[in-house]
Amino acid sequence: MKEYNLFTQKLFEQGYTFEHYPNYARMPNPVCDRKLFDIMGGFRYENWYQNQKVYSTGCGLLCRGSDFSNGYMSYMGIDWKPENNNPVILCPYKKEQCTLRSPLLDHVEGGGICKISQCDCHEVDVPYEYEHSKDRVWDERHKRIREKYEELKRQKKGHVCYWQTSYNEWTEQWEQRYDPMECARMCMNTGGTCDLKHTLISKKRGNVFYDVKITRIRRDGTLFDGQKEISIQKGCRLLETSKSMTICENIVRYGRKLIISHEQMKYHSEMFVYGWKVEVLNIRAERRESRDLLQDLQDIREGITIVHASDQEKRNKELKKQNRAKQKEKREKRLEQKIVQNGWDSLEPFSLDYHHALKWFGQEKIEVLERRHQKYQEEERNKPQQMSLFEFM
Repeated sequence: MKEYNLFTQKLFEQGYTFEHYPNYARMPNPVCDRKLFDIMGGFRYENWYQNQKVYSTGCGLLCRGSDFSNGYMSYMGIDWKPENNNPVILCPYKKEQCTLRSPLLDHVEGGGICKISQCDCHEVDVPYEYEHSKDRVWDERHKRIREKYEELKRQKKGHVCYWQTSYNEWTEQWEQRYDPMECARMCMNTGGTCDLKHTLISKKRGNVFYDVKITRIRRDGTLFDGQKEISIQKGCRLLETSKSMTICENIVRYGRKLIISHEQMKYHSEMFVYGWKVEVLNIRAERRESRDLLQDLQDIREGITIVHASDQEKRNKELKKQNRAKQKEKREKRLEQKIVQNGWDSLEPFSLDYHHALKWFGQEKIEVLERRHQKYQEEERNKPQQMSLFEFM
């Protein structure tokens, strides 16, 4: 059993019970029995009641009760939540060390450019004021960050893209990079001017294509054991959807390492365990996939297995379509058999089989199946019965 939160302990001291509690308290789960109630630590505040409350950090910054409506943190065996009078917020000052917060929270976590430090809050009996709130501190912090971004734009003479920059909370400075894959994900200037390079972004759309060459040694215990096998999958598509040709050309120019790493990660186990060699060849930006038939024939003559990714995708789609059709046919036959043996009335109204029968068969076929059911019942009644010796004794 989990220890009850402070709010629940207070209610029980006042004479309330699991069955009878005030209107500002609610169960921790809509479907809650006593066992689940004990596991989840007791009652919770009703939203309207929690939203009326005001909390304060150790340094005196005010917070609304509604700031803690999206769950709570469990850490070091403690539930940091309003019901325990210790909910936490992200420190707006980003302080690494602070004597005003709980010693359990007096450290900084974060990876890369983020700095994460939590402050515990406690309920206070004062009205909420923006001037003394953490919202004001956050607004001022965001304003300073925006001013530093504008300063960076002036330093770079406007050659700055928001999607290619990030704010480092440890150095408190903006950092600029260039990742063309980020352009493929976020850029909305197609047909306009690039914010970073100040060059035109082509309206023509295409994709990045490449070939993957796999060299492996057969280890199957057959006559061909130890034989080298080479296969090339051609026309692999990097991006799920077409993008500006300008972005695709930049990916080919600057993103080769990313493409190679992406493919090698796909075959990481095979490379590590079986010693496969994976190579990425012929990285290119094209409006549509091109094929070199003469090169394909030359590779085939050299004993290389050639597979085009687009053809493989079509085959996979066709196989999936066929499998779905087969599965549907089996389900239809199973449902037909059920109706013939048990009758249409055996299907509960609005059940899954009921809806499937109406959708797949229609009223006319259902009537045919019902007649087959009546015939089946008649055949079952007229079917000769095997006599038992015990009936004659």
